[in-house]
Amino acid sequence: MKKNIIILIVLMLSIISFAKVYVYNNEVVFEYKDITASKVFLAGSFNNWDPSALPMKKMNGIWKVSMKLAPGDYQYKFVVNGTDWKEDPEAPDYVPDGYGGKNGTFTLILENGVLKIKKPEKQKSGILSGTYSFDLKSKVDIDTYSLKTPEISQKFNLIITPNKSGMNFEAVLNADNSNWQFGLESLKVIWENSDFEFGIYKNKASNELINFNENIEENNSGFFGVYKSKFIDVGIDLISINNNLNYYVSSRVLFNNSYFNVLFTPETKYSSMSIYSRLEVNGIGLEGKYTDKLEYIVSDFNNENISIKGVYNFINKDISLTGNYNNIFLISGNYNISNNIYDIESNLNLSISEKSKVLLDLYYDNLNNIGYRIGYGLIKDDISLIFKLGHDFENDFENFYFYINSSSKF
Repeated sequence: MKKNIIILIVLMLSIISFAKVYVYNNEVVFEYKDITASKVFLAGSFNNWDPSALPMKKMNGIWKVSMKLAPGDYQYKFVVNGTDWKEDPEAPDYVPDGYGGKNGTFTLILENGVLKIKKPEKQKSGILSGTYSFDLKSKVDIDTYSLKTPEISQKFNLIITPNKSGMNFEAVLNADNSNWQFGLESLKVIWENSDFEFGIYKNKASNELINFNENIEENNSGFFGVYKSKFIDVGIDLISINNNLNYYVSSRVLFNNSYFNVLFTPETKYSSMSIYSRLEVNGIGLEGKYTDKLEYIVSDFNNENISIKGVYNFINKDISLTGNYNNIFLISGNYNISNNIYDIESNLNLSISEKSKVLLDLYYDNLNNIGYRIGYGLIKDDISLIFKLGHDFENDFENFYFYINSSSKF
């Protein structure tokens, strides 16, 4: 019996995927183990994320490739069987990949003439993390310089993310000052391998094939499954809405640095048939939604420093624009063509030291409402404290208000 258990354990260990990156003879070596893979490629910031430029060679059951890199910061992933992008479970560090997953990342440094991978700062361990925020808005009495009619809100999120190989689990519990009893705000559980992906969700974008301006998963509960092939990924969502079971079919075609997504939602008693489509090439995206007519189009651009997005809604004849430069300067605007109504808001976050910044918010609309808020922020590790003085852009441009926002992560 014991012998059989030992054999079973050995067999299980032999099929577990693992990966690592290290420096040998001043070259960076990448290793990946997956006995089910027929081919594996390395893609990253060092080759413009080309999924077929760096084939890995299989040696003694391990896929391996080495390359010369200059000191600097790098991101990477493994591409299994030409289409399945896999993160390194043993990467030195991680950053979000922009699609709900994460890229492995590392920093190369020269130390006494020897190339080394810099050890990242120690990360917090455990399955629990969370956020807490406190917001106060109070009207300022100019005559007495006192604060009146304060509005206070607090919010506490507890995030549970157990670290289990082959499974992505995230549950967010929420409580606020109206009711300090925890309730389930969102849930995502995903199981995946090189060919299939299955998941359940509640109020959480989970199926990565549904990558559109509108996401049906964010306000619903359901189940999804995805089949992955070399040329195309196909998925289906099953969602219960008003005691009726609805289905949504999604697909994605990948080619080099581009992808094309399509989502089909059938006609039901409560909604019309809809087709979503999105094409993205080198960070430039074009998207549209069609029911019995074209509802909206979206154009956007994203890179490491700049993000720009424009949306035109054909039904309401609205145009909205947003832009972000390194989270230093943000601008947004909305314009309704039929009624000639518009508003523009900009935000400037200017760092004056490593742990402090000056804040400036400006607002203008078609009614000649001009508003501003000036503030100061203190940031240390995962704690921030922000003070602002100015107008209420939504309701009041005649009076001044004092704002406090405090937030922390753990």
